[in-house]
Amino acid sequence: MSLPVMETGEAQQKSAAPRRESRRWVVSALFGVGALLAGTAITGAVLLRDATPDPLTAYALLMLTAVAVGMAVLWGVINHSVLRAGKRLTAEARLIAHGKAGAHIPVEHYGDLAPIAGAVNELADKLAAARLDIDRAVAESTAETERQKGRLATILHDLHEGVLVCNLQHQILLYNQTVLNLLHLSGDLGLGRSFLHFVLPEPIHHTLERLTLRVREGRHHNHAHGATAQFVGSTTDGRILLEGRMSVILQPGEADALPVITGYVVTLSDVTRELAALGQRDALLRETTEGFRRPIANMRALLETMIATPELSPQERSAFEAAMLESCATLTSGVERVTAEYRSVMTGSWPMSDIHSNNLLNLVRHRVRDDARYTVTLTGLPQWSHCDSFSVVVLIDHLIQRIHEQMGITAFDLSAEHEDQWVYIDITWRGAPAASGMVDRWLDEPLPDALGGLTVDDVLQHHRSILWCETLRGGARLRVPLPPALSPPTAHRQTARSAARPEFFDFTLLHQPLVTSELGRTPLEALHYVVFDTETTGLSPSTGDEIIQIAAVRLVNSRILTGETFNQLINPGCKIPPETVPIHHITDAMVADKPAIDAVLPQFRAFISGAVLVAHNAAFDLKFLKMKEKAAGVQFDSPVLDTMLLSRMLQGDDGDHTLDGIAQRLGIDVVDRHTALGDSLVTAAVFLRMLAMLRERNIHTLDDAIRGANILVELAARERVL
Repeated sequence: MSLPVMETGEAQQKSAAPRRESRRWVVSALFGVGALLAGTAITGAVLLRDATPDPLTAYALLMLTAVAVGMAVLWGVINHSVLRAGKRLTAEARLIAHGKAGAHIPVEHYGDLAPIAGAVNELADKLAAARLDIDRAVAESTAETERQKGRLATILHDLHEGVLVCNLQHQILLYNQTVLNLLHLSGDLGLGRSFLHFVLPEPIHHTLERLTLRVREGRHHNHAHGATAQFVGSTTDGRILLEGRMSVILQPGEADALPVITGYVVTLSDVTRELAALGQRDALLRETTEGFRRPIANMRALLETMIATPELSPQERSAFEAAMLESCATLTSGVERVTAEYRSVMTGSWPMSDIHSNNLLNLVRHRVRDDARYTVTLTGLPQWSHCDSFSVVVLIDHLIQRIHEQMGITAFDLSAEHEDQWVYIDITWRGAPAASGMVDRWLDEPLPDALGGLTVDDVLQHHRSILWCETLRGGARLRVPLPPALSPPTAHRQTARSAARPEFFDFTLLHQPLVTSELGRTPLEALHYVVFDTETTGLSPSTGDEIIQIAAVRLVNSRILTGETFNQLINPGCKIPPETVPIHHITDAMVADKPAIDAVLPQFRAFISGAVLVAHNAAFDLKFLKMKEKAAGVQFDSPVLDTMLLSRMLQGDDGDHTLDGIAQRLGIDVVDRHTALGDSLVTAAVFLRMLAMLRERNIHTLDDAIRGANILVELAARERVL
C-alpha cells in the first residue's frame, strides 16, 4: 500500500526503537531499595524516639511505608527491565524462527536479557543452517524431476491436441498452449480454476462417471480402451464443439484393493467445422429424401389410377405400365441408396465408442432427479453396444420423461437385449402403448442437454436407428436399436498393466477441494488465494480519491504463481496529485489511455473468482472497491485475510506491523515496493510464512483466522471508544 500517511506512521515506528538499557538497573534497584530501608530505619529510630503517644507505633508505620515504596520501585524496575523485555524477546524469538538466514534479535535492546537474546540468535543461525542443508538436499533430489518436467512440457507444447490435467474437483493442474488456442482464450486458464468454467459440464461429468464405474468394477484391466473414453463437448457459450478423450489418473490401492482415481487427463480437438458440415449435409439430405417420397407416392397413385382405367388399349396400357413401374423402381432405389449412404456418412463421422449397457443404463438412472414422480428400474442381461453414449443417455432420459408427461406412467423398466444385428434399448411399462402419431412427433423435438441442438431423430440417424412402440403382454415397450460393439471384451483380452503410470509433475493439488459451502472449515493450506493491492490518488475515497492501479497474484498449493497475475492501470477521471507521484510513480500520462474503474473491476472480479482474498491493511483497499461496486455492477463478497491483523495476532501489539517491518524481520527481500504488483508479491511471501506460524498457534482453518482477526478489530474499536 503506498500512502503518505502510512509512510509517516512507519517513520514514527522506526524512530521509536527501544533505547539501550543498562544491565545494572536491577542490581542498582536492589541496592538502592536496601539503602533506602536502612536509612529510613536509622533516621526513623532517631527522629521518632520521643514521638507521642507511642513511638513504637509511629516507627512501625514509617517502616511499613518505606517497605511498600521500596517494593513498588523494585517491581517497576523488574517489570520494565525483565518482564516486558522478556515478553518482547519471546515474540521476536517466535518471529525469527520463521525468517531467513541472518534474521537476528537486536541484542542491545534487551539489557540484562542480552545473553538470552544472544543464545536465541545462535539457535536461529543453526536453524537457518539446517534449513539450508535441507533445501540443498531437496533441490538436488528435485533437479531430475524438473528436467523431466521440462522435457514433458516441450512435448506437450508441440502437440496438435490440447492437453489438460485436472483433479476430481475439475481444478486445472496443467495445460498446454494448444488448449488456449482451441478455446480461443487470450490469457491463461488459471491453475486451480475449474475446467467446467470453460466447457459444458454434462459431457465431462458423464464420461468421468463412465470411467469411475469401469474402474470400480475392475473392468479397466481387460477393457479395450483401458481407463480411457471418448466424448463430445463444447465450450460454455456453445460456439466451439470439441472432441475429447479422457483418461483417469490411477493411484495404486492398498494390498489387493482397486486403484483410486485422483484426477484425469483430457485431450481436446476442435471439431466445430466437421460437425457443422455434418449438420449441413444432414439438413440437405433430409430435404432431399423427404422431397423424393412425395413424387414416388404420386407416381404410384397415377399408376394405380391408370391400371384402374379400362379405356386404354392393351398395347398402350402395357407400355405405360412398364415405363411407370420402371421409373418408380429407379426412383425408389435411388432414394434408398442416398439414404443409406447418408446414414453411413453420419455414423462414420460421429465419435462413438464401445460401452457396456449396464454403464449406459446406470447413467440414465443417475439423471432421474430425486423429486421425480417416476421410477426407473434396470432389468435384463447386460450387452455391449457401439454408440455416442452421452447422446444416447440424453435421448433415453428424454423419452422416459415424455412418456411420463403425456401418458402418466410412473414406473419404467430399462433393459438391453441383443437380437440379430442390433442391441435394443427397451423402455418397458405397464399400460397401453404410445400412439404412433405421438412417437412421430417426438422425433422432431430437440434434446434439452444435447450438443448443437440435436433432435431425437438426429441422434437416431447418427446410429442408423429408428424408434417404435409395441404392445407386450400386460404392457408396452419403446425400442431403440443400437449397433453392437465393434470390439467387445470377448473378442480379445488385454493383460493388466504391470506398473502404474509414471508421474512427472507435482500433483498435490489432486487432493485440494474446490471452494464450496465448507469453505470456513477448509484448512488454510488447502485454500486458493489471490493476494492484491491498490494504488490510489489519495487516502479518502469518500471525498473523491480514486484507484489508479490494481494488481494481484495467485497463490495455489503454497506457491506464488508469478505467471498468473492481474496488473492494470486505471484512468481515475481526474488529475493525480503531484505529491503522491513520488510514492507510487504513476503519472497522468501513464493512465491517460487506460480504462475506467467500472470497466476494470468486472475483469478483476472474474480473476479472483473462487479465491480467498489477502491484502495488507485490507480495510483501506476494500473501502475503495466497495464504493465502486454499484457503478461496475459487481460485488466483492469473498473472504478476506489481512496480513497486518495476522501480524498483530501472532506477535501482539508491540513491534513494527508495517509491510516493510514484517518483511525485514522475516528476512524477505522487498522488491518494487510501493507498486501494486510489487506489494502484492511481498504480501504473498509474508502470508506464506505466516501460514506455518498460524498453524503453531492452533489456527488451522479459515474460520479460525477470521475469528481471531475479528477479535482484534473489536478490541481496537473498543479502545477508540474509551
